[in-house]
Formats: sequence, C-alpha cells, structure tokens
Amino acid sequence: MRLVLVDFRHPFFKPMTRRVVIITLMAAWTVFEFVAGSDAWGIFFGALTAYVAWGFFLSGHPDEPEPKPDETEAKSAESDQSDPPISQ
Repeated sequence: MRLVLVDFRHPFFKPMTRRVVIITLMAAWTVFEFVAGSDAWGIFFGALTAYVAWGFFLSGHPDEPEPKPDETEAKSAESDQSDPPISQ
C-alpha cells in the first residue's frame, strides 16, 4: 500500500468536469487567500492547486482506475493453474 496525498486514479475523479471544477475551486480559494492578505495560506493553496492540477492533467496517469488487487491475483492464479508442472 502506498501513501499518497490524493489518489488521482480514484473513480470519483474520472469525469473531466469534476476535475475542472475542483481545480477552479482551489484556484479561487488561492486568490481569496491572497486578496484577504494571508500570503502564507495563499502560497500553500497555490502549491496544492499546482500539485492537483499536475496530477489530474499532466502526470500521465490514464483516465481509467487501477485494477483491483483481487482481479490481479485472480489472473495470476489462473495463469499458475494453466501451466503444467515442470518435472525434474
């Protein structure tokens, strides 16, 4: 199990509309923080917005989610059963 800040392959993020809305809201919040005079929070949310935008659009992840571990194990179990045992 790998620890990540945001799982960009989660099925919730598959529709492009959701990804664009999330980035728009995060960018708006970044602007709000700078306008309100909170430079530190503005920098934080700006960096977070850049990270999420990179993950959604530039990271090279395919749009489909990762296969579930159950499916991967089932496929490897099927291939193990179909191979004849090697005699020595």
